[in-house]
Amino acid sequence: MATRHADQTPRHPLPYRAVAGFIVASAAFAAIFVALTLSAFHAPRPHDLPVGIVGPAALTTRVEHAVDSAAPGAFGWRSYPSEASARTEIAQREVDGALVTSGRDLRLLVAQAGGTGPAQVLTQAFGVAAARSGRQLVVADVVPPLPGDTQALSSFFVVLGVLIPSLAAGSGSALAFRRKGPALAVGAPVAVAVVIGVVSAAVADGIAGLGNYGAIAGVVALFALAVAAPTALLARIFPPLVTVAVLVFIVFGIPVSGGPANLASFGPAFLRALDPVLPLGVAASVVRNVVYFGGHATACTSGSWPPGPWLASPA
Repeated sequence: MATRHADQTPRHPLPYRAVAGFIVASAAFAAIFVALTLSAFHAPRPHDLPVGIVGPAALTTRVEHAVDSAAPGAFGWRSYPSEASARTEIAQREVDGALVTSGRDLRLLVAQAGGTGPAQVLTQAFGVAAARSGRQLVVADVVPPLPGDTQALSSFFVVLGVLIPSLAAGSGSALAFRRKGPALAVGAPVAVAVVIGVVSAAVADGIAGLGNYGAIAGVVALFALAVAAPTALLARIFPPLVTVAVLVFIVFGIPVSGGPANLASFGPAFLRALDPVLPLGVAASVVRNVVYFGGHATACTSGSWPPGPWLASPA
């Protein structure tokens, strides 16, 4: 009987095309993600950042002209009759800060809890204006971060933390119940989203002391469902379409959100246009507004609707 020599063992040819395709797809994924992220964050610049100003009209006009000349289109000015009214508007999320021009020094009111990005750019811009006028700039934090959230970053990261689990829940439920009835296909993402919201809010309160348990649980659950449901639908239609969900919610969603510093309005126009549409930035803004601003502006995170404290709840 003939024997097969070792060198005659059948070999499977290396799938060069499949390997090359995988490498090219991975490189393209990385290139797109890096390009979008750097486009959003490499040189953030404000666009019509709402800022209040208080003082005599002649003086405020000169300040506005000086700042606008140095940074055209960066700020959108709103005049207030007093410092108290400007503080109220900051606390209600109508403006990101306010400059009080009356007195010997310029007084800048900021809200660090609203995001370190707006607070820092206001401090820098008005610091330059104060130096050119020979006056000092005194900065006061109207809405400071909580003791357990010292940089006011938790509102963003509590939402970001459930992004990947929500994608996994959507694709996993679609594949697990692919041959089941529509009740399971619809009910599974909803149930997972509710549990994710309940658990995440409890963890956020326990670690960062954010309070507002019911409101945060509701916002996170809605965010999780907004990610899981379309992902499940795409996976049910054709499993490789989950890639589309990854592109939308991660590759585009993270840069568009503005990150933990709340730089959504600082990016290029094509990313700012997506801000009201993609859920990550919207959900993070709503959580931030609930925790620090009494629920104000939760209905207008894109700036298009009138604000309202409809999601506020006691700490």
